Amino acid sequence: MNKYLNPVNYARRTLALANRHLLGHVESGLAPDPHGPLRHPPIFFLGAPRSGSTLAVQIITDALDVGYISNRHCQWFGAPALAEKLFHPSRNRPTSDYRSRHGVTDGWHAPAECGEWWYRFFRRRPPYVRLDEVDPDKMRAFRRSVASLTNAFDRPIVFKNLYASLRIQGIAQYLPESLFIVTHRDEVDNGHSLLETRQRVFGDYQTWWSMEPPETEALKKLPPHEQVIEQIRHIHAVIETDLAGAGVSESRRFDLTFEKFCSSPAELIGELELFFVRNGCTVQRLTNPPEKFEPRKIVRIDKALYSAMEHYANRA
Repeated sequence: MNKYLNPVNYARRTLALANRHLLGHVESGLAPDPHGPLRHPPIFFLGAPRSGSTLAVQIITDALDVGYISNRHCQWFGAPALAEKLFHPSRNRPTSDYRSRHGVTDGWHAPAECGEWWYRFFRRRPPYVRLDEVDPDKMRAFRRSVASLTNAFDRPIVFKNLYASLRIQGIAQYLPESLFIVTHRDEVDNGHSLLETRQRVFGDYQTWWSMEPPETEALKKLPPHEQVIEQIRHIHAVIETDLAGAGVSESRRFDLTFEKFCSSPAELIGELELFFVRNGCTVQRLTNPPEKFEPRKIVRIDKALYSAMEHYANRA
């Protein structure tokens, strides 16, 4: 069959066009008063890439009755609230298999980073965006989209796309109700995972992968083992500076340590429940998380490179 007459291809193209030109108007009807208070505060993950945020959001969305953008919602990135109203992708879903590849999950029901939804409101490059660089009209559309999705779910929504770490100023200004989950991981383990991903994706350790803090061009001149450690540090420096600059109080952030989360998911879920309660969120417990997860300890990159990274992280 001619590919242009294939009904599947036709449907995909039609949906793509609708996402870019039509569905944004549908959102306006789903959030008639986006300037009013949100029904529930949105919750944004922050942190460096490969810090364990995907596993964390899989566990959180299994254990707690929160909303989230799934792969099905992302297919309708022009109006994910419409996908929620039509399909309810997270309703009666199976328990997560706790697998992902570079933050990408399988299954319509699984949590999605959904970059296309984010790029409706924030530029692609450079990824770090100051408040004076955002488009006010797009920021109002951002609030409208979050409001419509919140109305559709009628519960707090967790957004897991770590590029939010580079967009804090706009998020905090236009969604002042926001809460933040900041992920932390041992620097050496985090850097190890970043180097492993570079090798897997590009076939080398030198090519930069994922989030670019403002100083990235200077950091690219460093050797790879220093690059990844500084990538992590600079991202966290941006997070701390921009949260403080936006006036986000300590009570509105939850610091999640990957190692602690793996050793006792139930304890962290309990602490997260208290965090939500203190911030006026009513979140129902759906199920108990797995007892524990075993982080990988085997060195999976060049041994000399690993040793150099370990030495740099411990002395710097």
